[in-house]
Order: sequence, then C-alpha cells, then structure tokens
Amino acid sequence: MGSLKILSLLLFVSGIIFFSMLFGNDIFAENEVDLMRENFQKLVGIRAEVDSRINQDYLAGVFADALERLKKAGLVEDQYFVYVDRNPAKQLIFIFFFDSRNQRMIEIGRGFISTGNPKRKHFFITPTGIFRHSIQNFGYRAEGTENEFGWRGLGRKSRRVWDFGWQETEEIKQGSKQKRIIRLLLHATDPDYGEPRLGKPDSQGCVRISGDLNDFLDHFGILDKDYESNKHLPEVQWLLKRKENDRQVVAHPGECLLIGDSQEF
Repeated sequence: MGSLKILSLLLFVSGIIFFSMLFGNDIFAENEVDLMRENFQKLVGIRAEVDSRINQDYLAGVFADALERLKKAGLVEDQYFVYVDRNPAKQLIFIFFFDSRNQRMIEIGRGFISTGNPKRKHFFITPTGIFRHSIQNFGYRAEGTENEFGWRGLGRKSRRVWDFGWQETEEIKQGSKQKRIIRLLLHATDPDYGEPRLGKPDSQGCVRISGDLNDFLDHFGILDKDYESNKHLPEVQWLLKRKENDRQVVAHPGECLLIGDSQEF
C-alpha cells in the first residue's frame, strides 16, 4: 500500500475517532433506541386501549416525575429503566431510555399492568419510589405451576421474576391504612386469567405485566445492569442460562423500577 493511501486511511480513522468522541455515544444511543422501539412494536405491540388513557399533559407529568426521581437517586449515566403509574385509573407501564447528557427520557414502549388491590383481604398498596434491581435480591424464573384454581401466578414456565427486595407499604384494614412490609416483585401473570385483567388493580402488591413484555425485558436485559456486571458468578449464569443463547443485551442496561402515582401530580 502506498504512503499516500496509508496517510489517507490514517486520516479517515482519526476522523472517525474524533467524530465518535464528540457525537458517537449520542448517535449510537439514538440508533439503538430507534431499534428498540421497533423491537417493542414487533414483540409486544401497541394497543389502542393503552393509548386511550394517555394525552400530552399526562405524558408531561410522567416525564417530569420520572426525571425528578432519577435526579434524587443520583443517576448520571445513560440507561434504560421502567416506570409504573399505580393510579387505578391508569395502571400503565413505560419503558424509557434516560439520555443523561440531555437530561431527557425517550419512550420505548408502554402497556397495561396491575398493581396492588387494597380492597381485597391481605392485599397491599403497591409502594411508590425508585427501586433497584441487583443481585443482592436475587431474581428467579417461574416454574409455571398452577394453584388449585388453575392459576399460574408468575406466568408460564421460565418467565422472569425481578426481585426488588423488602419494601414498606400499606394495607387498608378496617378502613384505615396500616404499615406493612412486602417483597416487591415485577413479574408476568397467568396468560389465560391474569392478562385479560391487566389495566386495573389486581395484584397482592407486586407489579404484574404481560408475558410478551416479560420476554422483552428479559431478552434485551433492560434491568440487568448488575447481573451483566456479575456474569462470572455461577448463580447469575444459572439464572440467565435458559436465555443465554437468546439474549441481545442493550448497550446501556439499567437497574431501576420507578413507581409513581399520577393522582399526585
């Protein structure tokens, strides 16, 4: 190769490196976010019933609440996260990408969920706050077993269960709120009986999601930042092994479940 060609190649590579240093992360993130939106539509889908509960003022409130919670938590890195609105009239979940440089949330997709139904005995109000997904509260996969009513409480076998540890919440007992401690989980529900009931409070206090959304979060490692950082551990390998040949982990996996209540903003 002639010296002129070598010099041209070096200048070209240097230009790419310089350009990447200035804009590369932003461009890469935007490209991935666009791809994730497409993947969400293909794997989970967009439902008109979900969109009917949303308008621009509502979205602005969700974005503002999410950004405020992220700032209070001191999160300064690009990452994906999940936001839940426990408002009984909404019962919505959003998948966001946090663009830390521009301090903005980019929506990937949305859907129905079920949070706690405190009207039922020994059921609890789903707590609000920001909850981290880490190996300190190790998750697991559903066995797919049925109870006496044929209900698979965590969904089909091998569906992921994200564990956010023991959290303080409330139970309504004899008309008054009493403090309680629950194990906060994010998980699928019975595909035949539970999924048609998504969109209204129905759980014992955890956050129920659809099987398709469960697979999406699992496949792309949306909340697996800590797990991906500890893949050398046997227990992490055990948890992910069923999906290890079917995982396409995003470049900036997160770890945060944010739960808000749009009645309060």
